[in-house]
Amino acid sequence: MSTIKLFNIYHSFLIKKWYLIAYILLLFLAVLAVMIGVNQVNEKDQAFTIGIVDKDQSKETKLILNAIGDGQSLGNDLSIKHYNEEKARQLLSKKKIDGYFVFKDGMTKAFYKNGELPIVVNTYDKQSVESIIILQLTDSVYSRLMLSMGGAMSYTSLYPSASENELLTMMTDMLFTGLNRSASFNDEPIKVFDTFSYYTISTYFVSIFFFFFSIFSILKMNQKDALKERLSMYHFSYEKLTIVRGVFSLFYTTLWSILGLWVIIHFLKPEFEMYNIGQLSLDIAYYLIMIFLVFLFIDIAFRNILNYLFKVLLTLVILLLSGAVIPIIYLKSLSAGLIEALPFSIVFNQLVELLLNNYIIDTHPMYYWHLGIMLVLVISALYWRYRR
Repeated sequence: MSTIKLFNIYHSFLIKKWYLIAYILLLFLAVLAVMIGVNQVNEKDQAFTIGIVDKDQSKETKLILNAIGDGQSLGNDLSIKHYNEEKARQLLSKKKIDGYFVFKDGMTKAFYKNGELPIVVNTYDKQSVESIIILQLTDSVYSRLMLSMGGAMSYTSLYPSASENELLTMMTDMLFTGLNRSASFNDEPIKVFDTFSYYTISTYFVSIFFFFFSIFSILKMNQKDALKERLSMYHFSYEKLTIVRGVFSLFYTTLWSILGLWVIIHFLKPEFEMYNIGQLSLDIAYYLIMIFLVFLFIDIAFRNILNYLFKVLLTLVILLLSGAVIPIIYLKSLSAGLIEALPFSIVFNQLVELLLNNYIIDTHPMYYWHLGIMLVLVISALYWRYRR
């Protein structure tokens, strides 16, 4: 049976059943959209709003407030608002803010007299993660303030004849330098993946597999009828049909992977930069080809119950051993590094690092070996079936 005729069989079938592909596409788009929406809501929830109450009202505290600004100089996802004490207390009790600082009356005088800054920190409780973060932030800001104010005191001691304008200029420079995290007091945070962003990439990764699986299975529904309608079962016709529906499935899954990737980059707005698009395309192409080869091998080499068992096993490997559902870090101690060497865990790790960190990790030694092994297995299975 001509390979071109086989393509025509499946093409006409897909034209008749176009709504099945549209349904699958909309289903996966909806799931991906929900994950991105949840991620964006989660990012808003993670933002901190902190109030500042200035009861001292001195020129020094005004300089401090100007240096702090809206909080962006102290950290991402941090918003600082100015309130009176009663308003701040009400907002905290209603959990509208995460906490507030109070610059006590006479704070500046106390500093010049005793070398201390009496700043009061109020949080909703002492045990929650938000409260602990605010207290740690307070320690960081307090240390920077003390260094900046200490520098101001040294300046006044060394230059007693300095005018008030010169003193204010110097204090402004020191406060803006000391409170700006990109300056000399910068502490680089440990980079961790946001849970919802991680599982959004995971959803995209798993959806590629299930999209291919769905199209591959839908086309198989027409396989027996197609063989009966088109002459008779010629030698090697089943294998040809399997290859052709694999190619069709690969084509449509590639379209979905491109669309899904565009949705993630456009709406999730990860750290990924377009200059790494070549490596990202390579990783996705590797993943698509591996899925294509594995399904091809299973359908050619196995029949009936074994065919179903191996597809179930493949699905479990994708879900449980790739890092998509259970992060690989939790499985390291159980596998002595074997799980990390699986082809799907390698490519998933590459995708996560690229999309969320814009970081190209070293290629695993087994990366290309897996591809070569699968090619050998598929060719061997085809040769065996052809010789029968």
